[in-house]
Amino acid sequence: MTKRKRQKIKNAKNFVVKITLPLGFIVLFLWLLFFAIYQKKPDIQIFPENPKQGDTVLIRVREKNGNISGDFDGKKLVFLKTNKSDWETFLGIDVKINPGVHKMNIYLPGKKIEKDIAVSTGEFSSYKMIISDDLKKKGFTANKVIENTVKKDNPSLEKAIENFTPEPYFSESFSFPLEKMNYGGFSFGEFIKVGDYQLQHLGVDLETPIGTEVFAINRGKIVLAQELSNYGKTLVIDHGLGIFSMCLHLSEFKVSFGDIVEKKQIIGLSGNTGYSTAPHLHFSIRLNNAKVDPVAFIKMTQKANGNVNLADIGRALINFLFGK
Repeated sequence: MTKRKRQKIKNAKNFVVKITLPLGFIVLFLWLLFFAIYQKKPDIQIFPENPKQGDTVLIRVREKNGNISGDFDGKKLVFLKTNKSDWETFLGIDVKINPGVHKMNIYLPGKKIEKDIAVSTGEFSSYKMIISDDLKKKGFTANKVIENTVKKDNPSLEKAIENFTPEPYFSESFSFPLEKMNYGGFSFGEFIKVGDYQLQHLGVDLETPIGTEVFAINRGKIVLAQELSNYGKTLVIDHGLGIFSMCLHLSEFKVSFGDIVEKKQIIGLSGNTGYSTAPHLHFSIRLNNAKVDPVAFIKMTQKANGNVNLADIGRALINFLFGK
């Protein structure tokens, strides 16, 4: 073998060593990092950690040796198992909750973990109630609107959502009720003032022409299909686990009380019924009786559905390397 060939072989070996060693160290480092994350028990994720009034909070707990339960301000939290070791729940921060520190407990097998959730004040605008000429012709006055809301419509909604379904009807994230989400009218949480009295707007107003198709945001059961005094033609869907969606001011129902509906199924047509100053869809969410921003809720469910955390990647890497 010539001196030149021996040098080529030596250079090739050196190149392999230079490439292999760094790659080996990188793989070892990643394995150690992911193994440490994977072994951490329990791994509790709370997002956002410092919510504001009306927010939806995602809570994820890693525990594969038993069931998970919890409570927030004494109200029960129901966790669902999403894979072999992950449990998740959505905590609704009611728009009317007092700002400050609130207590959350998470119960694992043989262990209780206490968490403080600091809730900040939501920023909500205030407007005077408008009674247009068309509404006056329909018999609406400011006092009548308040009376209808407090004594008729709200009690009807509360009755529709009073039963808790312990199992979910759904198996995937939530979607929006309209193809085009054009915001108009009142936003979530805004106050509508009448003299010294004020109502709080507990949903979002979506501008859309009369007759626009309205979709179920997820699988569920129709628990209210009724025309109410202020809210007009109103649909309420029970999605299970204390999650209810509400669509108000419809012009037409496409489903009936007791029906099981599928995600993105047409449930009605938008309208201008009840106390409404222009054609629109009022869309609301109740999460374990908490009044939450419906758009933020949907985005949080989609975020949770698409989220892949480091521990999941670590488990996948360990399975790949060791065939476990």
